[in-house]
Amino acid sequence: MFIERAINFPASRKRRRNSRAVRTFAQLLILVLAFRLGAFPLAATAQTPTNELRTAADVRGLTVEQAQQPMRVHLRGVVTFWSEKLYSRFIQDDTAGIYLQFNPHTPPLTPGQIVEVEGVSSPGEYAPVVVPEQVRVLGEGKLPPARPVTYEQLASGGEDSQFVEITGVVRSVQRDVASQFYLVNIATGGGRIWAFTRELPVKQIAELTDSTVRVRGVCSALFSHQRQLFAIRLMVPRTEDLVIEQPAPSDPFVVATRPIGSLLQFAPQESFGHRVKVAGTVTYFEPGRRLFLQDSEQGVEVQTDSRKPLQVGDYVEALGFVGRGEYSPVLQDAVYRKLGIAPPLAPATLTQDEALKGRYDCRLVQVTARLLDRALHGADRYLILQDGSFIFHAYLRQSGGLDAFARLENGSRVAVTGICRIDAFPIDPNEWYAGENWRAKSFRIEMRSPDDVKLLAVPSWWTLKRVLWIAGALCFVTLAAFGWVAVLRRQVTERTRELEMEIEERQHAERQHAIEQERTRVAQDLHDELGATLTEVSLLGAMIQTPSVPAETRGRYVSKLAETARAVVGTLDEIVWAVNPKYDSVDSLASYYSLFAQRFLKLAGIGCRLQMAETFPATALDSRLRHGVFLAFKEALNNAVRHSGASEVRINMEVVGGQLTIAVSDNGKGFSRVGEQPGCDGLAGMRERLADLGGACRISSQPGTGTTVEFRLPLGGVVS
Repeated sequence: MFIERAINFPASRKRRRNSRAVRTFAQLLILVLAFRLGAFPLAATAQTPTNELRTAADVRGLTVEQAQQPMRVHLRGVVTFWSEKLYSRFIQDDTAGIYLQFNPHTPPLTPGQIVEVEGVSSPGEYAPVVVPEQVRVLGEGKLPPARPVTYEQLASGGEDSQFVEITGVVRSVQRDVASQFYLVNIATGGGRIWAFTRELPVKQIAELTDSTVRVRGVCSALFSHQRQLFAIRLMVPRTEDLVIEQPAPSDPFVVATRPIGSLLQFAPQESFGHRVKVAGTVTYFEPGRRLFLQDSEQGVEVQTDSRKPLQVGDYVEALGFVGRGEYSPVLQDAVYRKLGIAPPLAPATLTQDEALKGRYDCRLVQVTARLLDRALHGADRYLILQDGSFIFHAYLRQSGGLDAFARLENGSRVAVTGICRIDAFPIDPNEWYAGENWRAKSFRIEMRSPDDVKLLAVPSWWTLKRVLWIAGALCFVTLAAFGWVAVLRRQVTERTRELEMEIEERQHAERQHAIEQERTRVAQDLHDELGATLTEVSLLGAMIQTPSVPAETRGRYVSKLAETARAVVGTLDEIVWAVNPKYDSVDSLASYYSLFAQRFLKLAGIGCRLQMAETFPATALDSRLRHGVFLAFKEALNNAVRHSGASEVRINMEVVGGQLTIAVSDNGKGFSRVGEQPGCDGLAGMRERLADLGGACRISSQPGTGTTVEFRLPLGGVVS
């Protein structure tokens, strides 16, 4: 056995046998004392098992249920890998390798040390492990021979904790600063594993990529909380355990450039597994993740962790490992370098049927479709689009939370530019076929920026969704209106009853107030119109009765008294006419004014010509208005008699456009400037009187052509 061959010290073996004998004697002595003291019955002591697991294979052979009941473990083996930073502690004996859980009292160990471990078993988180209670270093030895394995054997999980050997091609190398280990990604047997090593057999990291290597190390499984394996690591204990069998070319870009369309095509003379070089125009760039290149015929996805700056439109060489993508080949673990700037690359305009043929996968295309909706998927904003009866998606990767497509309305017609990607689909060997009739299940468009979406036409405002919303809103408003109307109806009924009472009270008060105003006005008119005249009558009567007044003078006083009495009668007649409600119509006003004008002008010896409308509207005029207009009319006749020197006066009355128009025209001498004529206070008084009544007075005159006084009074908006 390799451990016994590695250790050559018989004296130590003798001391170990003596120590074991002393320990056995002490245990027997303790048992005897316990029996003497009655600590437990003899029958129970006879049934106590003394099971102890002596090999790593025994521990690995436990089921989870068995390992949950701790069993004593006593192992002797060699350390195959030890790193607290990687939580990796492995030893291996002649039967198998095993993992040791952490114990703060265990000293740091190095690969090749012979150790003795005492502890208990545990089910571990993936495979059974040993929980060490005591670890003793017995000396230095050799690592066990590495057993060559395939990727399938590693992927099965059965090689966990075993010292194994694989051969493969290095795909990438990176330095883990936290653990101070190099992480070497190796492709082998259809799969990929990570090898962790402290040193590399090259000076520069880049020299190891694309080399064929043979690696020895401990297989370490990565597993989920369901105790299921999902990745494999190989923990390399020494620098000599990573051997380069075929170094990579010194200048990786010296290899010949291949057309993108030749990747994974039938080529029996080509070797698979090493890097190839392609060149093309950058159509999409995502730093540290991937980019898309396109030559004159096809495009390819280039997966890379490089962050060297690139722009869409740069001409680039890419060097990487060919792998199978979802539909088209991909270039994995690639590096690239910029050669220049290519001419602008126009996108290919496609229909959805042309895209489903698969010939434009990884190429820059433009598709016209109708926008159904927008959504957020992880860090991606995507549009749900429809072309005919076919629905597909267009993605845009965003780092912020703003919606770059918030301006787009559902139903819009848009043109989307981006990288065409054929979606993965399961291949059934019984149903697969090649030919012009083949179509992919679906495709998607990967956009580069919000500018890759162009709005062609906005949707009609009347959509089904809006119609339903409006109908629902109208129903809600209608129901609310019915409820509100019912409430208002009750409130209106109550308020109407209150208002009717208030209106009756107010009307009664207004009638009383109107009566008081009319009484006051009549009293004022009687006082103003008759007071001075009656005083004059009284004085004339007193003068006539005075004996000392001569007979001739007394005769003049009698004539004056008779004239004044007639004036009093006329004034009283005017007041009575204005107060009498029988004469509150326009027709009555026209009749009275006509009679008064004829009588007044006849007494003055002036002819009167009347021009009246055939009919007048039945519009009511209150006493104040009728009396006020009459005074202005009387003033106009008086001016014509006293100042015009006319032989004839024409009076025109009509209602035009809701206005009562009364015109008094004479054929007298007229005048030129009203403001400078003596006795013009009457003209100003007419204007003021009509203005107070809500009407207007217009006076027009020229020397030698007579004078016209026109009164205009709106019948609908009279101020009462």
